[in-house]
Amino acid sequence: MKMTDKNIAKMYKIWFTVPAIIILVAIIVFAGFAIAGKDINEGMNIGTDFAGGSIVTVVLGEDAIGSDEGFNDQLQVITDVLNDDDIAAQIVELASSEYGIEIGAEAVKASVSYSQRSDSGANMSIIVKYDNISSTYDPDNALTNARNELIEAALEEHYGVTEDNASMVTMSNIGATASQEMVKSALLALAISLVLILVYVVIRFELWSGIAAVIALCHDVAIMLAFTIIFRIQINSSFIAAMITIVAYSINNTIVIFARVRENAKAALKVNPNARIDNFALCDRSLKQTMLRCVNTTVTTLFAIVIFAILGASSVREFALPVIFGLFAGFYSSVFISPALYALMKNSVDKRKAKKRAAGTFAGQRSAQQTKD
Repeated sequence: MKMTDKNIAKMYKIWFTVPAIIILVAIIVFAGFAIAGKDINEGMNIGTDFAGGSIVTVVLGEDAIGSDEGFNDQLQVITDVLNDDDIAAQIVELASSEYGIEIGAEAVKASVSYSQRSDSGANMSIIVKYDNISSTYDPDNALTNARNELIEAALEEHYGVTEDNASMVTMSNIGATASQEMVKSALLALAISLVLILVYVVIRFELWSGIAAVIALCHDVAIMLAFTIIFRIQINSSFIAAMITIVAYSINNTIVIFARVRENAKAALKVNPNARIDNFALCDRSLKQTMLRCVNTTVTTLFAIVIFAILGASSVREFALPVIFGLFAGFYSSVFISPALYALMKNSVDKRKAKKRAAGTFAGQRSAQQTKD
């Protein structure tokens, strides 16, 4: 039997189980990495945008890093400096003598989280992001700042920086406070988006449509995050941009389906105003009428974003891959989650209304009988 021969909305137990399994796998992966790294932040691949970190920019020109081979060679030079044993030993000594902190050399070596080319021509540069020393040992970033000074000095020495090209190596730091503010702003932006979408859908359709749509959007975000954790994709400002993009995009298919649900409901009531609507059948009919459109719009968008993921730089892929996860999650929730939720809620409401009408009718008949007696 084909899927189109079945009542899709009535199979909600299956549709609800699939995302639950994905989220469970993500929780297991998260717990595994967090336990292995002895840090809850290790459960997700948090980027420097949110976890805090340092950024070094080295201007070398297109002749030096224009090719992939040149870029990789210079990136290796920078990475070697970041993990230099002498620099690590100096920071370990500083931590012990100045701050009374015992810390291992491996804990103070930098771990690169992101690298890319930037600008063009003579100004072409390599940008490298790497983690700060853990706040457990370095709450005020004193050790991190000292390490960055040593790294900057080592790079300047390697590249022969003079007064004439003093801007060749630049260093910046993103502290934990700034990262926390970015997280708060991102969550606030997401919350505002969901509230506005809820208001819009409720005004255009009804309350139950709005609730179903917002739950489906929360599902999309949860699945995006789950796959991002499973595949260890870095979570940074690009992920937040991808998340808000999907929230704005995936609501389109849901609105198209609910618009058809409304039209079919009006048509059914026009034929028989007193008829009790089977909401599962109503949603199923609406889904089958709009399925091809939902598939076409999702696949068309998917083609474009897959090309970005394949051909784009690492920063583009950090945006494109979560968007791909979100496109699949958005299609799934629009077709399988939101209509089923709507039907479940409407059936529950309709049953309560029917019971109230029946109780009112019974009470009226009883009152009339007592009056007659």
